[in-house]
Amino acid sequence: MKIRHSSSSVAGLVLIMVLAGIISIPMPSYSQSVDMQDSRYAMSTFESPFVAVAERLKPGVVFISAVREREIRIPAIFENHPFFKDMIPNEQGAPRTQRIPSSGSGFIIDAEGYIITNNHVVQGASEITVTLVDGEEIEAEVIGTDPETDLALLKIGPVPADHVVPLGDSDAIRIGDWAIAMGNPLGLDWTLTVGVISAKGRSNLNISGGGPIFQDFIQTDASINFGNSGGPLTNIRGEVIGINAALNAAADGIGFAIPINLAKDVISQLREDGHISRGYLGMMPRTLSALLREALGLDEDVDGVFVESVEAGTPAEDGGLRESDVVTEVDGLSVDNVNDFRFRIARHAPGDRMELEVLRDGRKKDLDFVLGDRNEYLNVVEGETPVETRVWMGLSVENVDDPAVRRNSDFQVDSGVVVMKVADDSPAQGVLRPGDVIVQLDQREI
Repeated sequence: MKIRHSSSSVAGLVLIMVLAGIISIPMPSYSQSVDMQDSRYAMSTFESPFVAVAERLKPGVVFISAVREREIRIPAIFENHPFFKDMIPNEQGAPRTQRIPSSGSGFIIDAEGYIITNNHVVQGASEITVTLVDGEEIEAEVIGTDPETDLALLKIGPVPADHVVPLGDSDAIRIGDWAIAMGNPLGLDWTLTVGVISAKGRSNLNISGGGPIFQDFIQTDASINFGNSGGPLTNIRGEVIGINAALNAAADGIGFAIPINLAKDVISQLREDGHISRGYLGMMPRTLSALLREALGLDEDVDGVFVESVEAGTPAEDGGLRESDVVTEVDGLSVDNVNDFRFRIARHAPGDRMELEVLRDGRKKDLDFVLGDRNEYLNVVEGETPVETRVWMGLSVENVDDPAVRRNSDFQVDSGVVVMKVADDSPAQGVLRPGDVIVQLDQREI
């Protein structure tokens, strides 16, 4: 005889077995439920540490707008040419001028209203306006600038204590530490981006129209865009560790900042003197590569800089430095590369004594120097750019019959000038481009 079990009878049997404890069904415990509730509550009340940094620093980060005025002088032969009249109109007999706007960021470092920014943000500006977080606009005074580190110091007058941004210690940062960039990129007010410290001690970068001479950049993947220049790069505690200076336009996630410890030394001198004075030696250094070591017969573990040339009439010549010397120590400390060597000299003041240990013909030799003033020597060496060159600075040209130009081009003309470069603020921007050949102006051959 077959026995049939209906679904109801099976369900009843299972219920009896469960009640009897024969079958156990796992159920969420009370403690698990409470843990989940606590977790959800914790997440709902959790506040990112970046929020605190943003709220603390926002009052002290400023927007900087600058205006440069450039006089455009046109040779008389071209004065009435439509090309120039259309692009640079003016009243009859009045000088032609361009007002070139630019913008960037900065941050307030004390209650007196001193502001750090980049030199390239304010360089050559006739008008500088600082906008505070509440929208107030204040005309800023330039206390001093240092193109060689791309730093500038401005002042706007007393500010509330909560507008002052705390400065940190850039020597203490580690690769992988949090990095927070603040500023006004692309005119977007008070923007914050987050990343990490990617590297330290970056140098030999071609930025800011060629790059400052003295480079010791912090690299970060926190987004640094146009307009961020001069804004603060901070650690997770909201302390400034760098000044946003540049980005790599060819790659995302690569930005650079000037270490705050380097800036502290520069700003202190600008605040006191209004300018920077650095020691000057007067020689052309070259990093000691493996190939150069081999050519000089030096061991692989020898570090230093190779003296490529010595300038006449400089402290280097007076102190007995010679071409082909290898500088291994400065003031008793070893030298690693050219950037390190430049900083060692620059940290000295004019008139300071400096000792070098050099290798000459395989033998060590100690030399003693009295450093000159870098500003004085460079002014003599570089000279002042002639007025005519300044006027046409935005448009660089070369004769088409120049052998160096001919070697790299295939022009079908024998006279004229080839456009080599058009500056961003040039009147010819958007009209001419590199490679164009100008053969006539005002129906006259060039």
